[in-house]
Amino acid sequence: MTFADQPIGEFLDDVASGQVTPSGGAVAAVGGAMGAALCEMVCIHTASTDGSSVESGELSTLADALADCRERLLDLADEDAVAVDAVGAAFESGDDARVQAASKRSTEVPLETAEVCLDVVEHARTVTTKGTAVAVPDAAVGAMLAAAALQASVSTVRANLDMIDDESFVAAMKRRADETEAAGEAALDEAVANAER
Repeated sequence: MTFADQPIGEFLDDVASGQVTPSGGAVAAVGGAMGAALCEMVCIHTASTDGSSVESGELSTLADALADCRERLLDLADEDAVAVDAVGAAFESGDDARVQAASKRSTEVPLETAEVCLDVVEHARTVTTKGTAVAVPDAAVGAMLAAAALQASVSTVRANLDMIDDESFVAAMKRRADETEAAGEAALDEAVANAER
């Protein structure tokens, strides 16, 4: 069963258990998906309120993009659990090449999660500008959730890089993580400012 198909209470019970997964990466991805869903909802409400306007058409298109982000983040939650389990199995095997490969994968997945969350926060800038006023606070909450998931994912990336010997890989991942984090902070600031106008 995928996390997307699991009841939320069961998912949280699994997080709060003695098993290794789902852990921080999967939880961050699900949180980012929740943020995307909130922004998507604001787009849908705005488009249904005034479906004839140019802005409503733009928000309908944006709702589709946010739905794609939501679905990708739920897939990444599953991929993160697989990656974390693979790291544990690699360490148990004692095979250094396997450990290195698994460690790289356990870094790539949260970085992609962070980058998809950045897409959500950047979309939220438009949603908080053009969404129907009564629903804009929901889009701001969505942006905050996605931004928190982005930060959490970047933190996971940086922690996992300590296990990797490939210096060029580490440098490239650090650069992408730094760029994603900075862009996310700027986009969140703008989305929140839009919502407070």
